[in-house]
Amino acid sequence: MKRLGFLFLLPLSWLHADKVQCDIRMERIYCTYILDRSDTYKERFVAFHWISPTSPVDDRIRHFRIPPGYGSVYDYRFLPGRAKGTWRVTVTDTESNRTVETAFDINVTDETIFEED
Repeated sequence: MKRLGFLFLLPLSWLHADKVQCDIRMERIYCTYILDRSDTYKERFVAFHWISPTSPVDDRIRHFRIPPGYGSVYDYRFLPGRAKGTWRVTVTDTESNRTVETAFDINVTDETIFEED
């Protein structure tokens, strides 16, 4: 019976881990860092690192301050002009140096956002 309790608690503990999720919509790529809600009592500082599949010139690092009580922070980039391929986004908590990572694919880049009427 103790084994069943452990197996049940294991998936629940996974739900409370910090994570980063990316979504492509309306010609933008949104990446959201979601914090463990039990650890939002203090201010945190994180760095988003966008890693291009082809060129370090398109990489970017942005730093954010997350106020106490907040459960997430996001960064975005425009889709037009981004390199095709598998992008990686890492978010690093600058105090603990803990990093979470995700990846997403860009298969099409539409340049219409930059066209003039």
